[in-house]
Amino acid sequence: MAEEWAAQRSGERSARTYNYERESLIRVLDYAQREGLILDNPARILQRLKLRQVKPTIPTKAEFETLLVEIGKLRSDARASAELCELLAYSGCRLREGTALTWGDVDFKKKQFTVTGGERGTKNHEARTIPLFPSLEAFLKRLLDEMEKPPRSEQRISKIESAKKAMMSACKKADLPHFTHHHLRHFFCSNTIEVGIDFKAIAGWLGHKDGGLLVAKTYGHLRDEHSAEMAKRMTYGV
Repeated sequence: MAEEWAAQRSGERSARTYNYERESLIRVLDYAQREGLILDNPARILQRLKLRQVKPTIPTKAEFETLLVEIGKLRSDARASAELCELLAYSGCRLREGTALTWGDVDFKKKQFTVTGGERGTKNHEARTIPLFPSLEAFLKRLLDEMEKPPRSEQRISKIESAKKAMMSACKKADLPHFTHHHLRHFFCSNTIEVGIDFKAIAGWLGHKDGGLLVAKTYGHLRDEHSAEMAKRMTYGV
């Protein structure tokens, strides 16, 4: 039965999803084995599927600027959608983390902000304190300057929960790739790598607990490409 499940499920789901479900099945049957309901765990003979490594689609700086311009031309929620895109791109937050950010989470004096994920929490259920990056600081101060009165500490920075529809419309009108909220996180990562930030520091900012392994695996090719471009400058005046 385990083999039949694996044969069918592996054809219905991606390798990543299948591997997660396989791990869950193993743990459930491990529990059954500990309780004496079964003698051994048949799911442990099932092999993991090899993940296909796909390079992430990353917006260029020109594409990001075009995206903001096109969103600004929309009629409904244009400004709020553009602001959410900037917030995610400059902070590196996941959508749920970014929309949960409040003004009280930002400490301009210490130049840092705290990602809590709001009521639902972050992906790993741990809050993290991150440096207030110059681009993010400038963006937030611009928002403050445009406000009639100072915001309450519990007031959310983003006025909306999603910019999905606005991004889809803008990408279609500008003939851009189909960018999503998560592509803005990729945009953040690519910019940090371009300025020479190490993978461990980036991982900490993103909320990863692996010391930079996932960042290296996902964005390692960007560092290599950037390194190659930097190497071209080593002409010694020749």
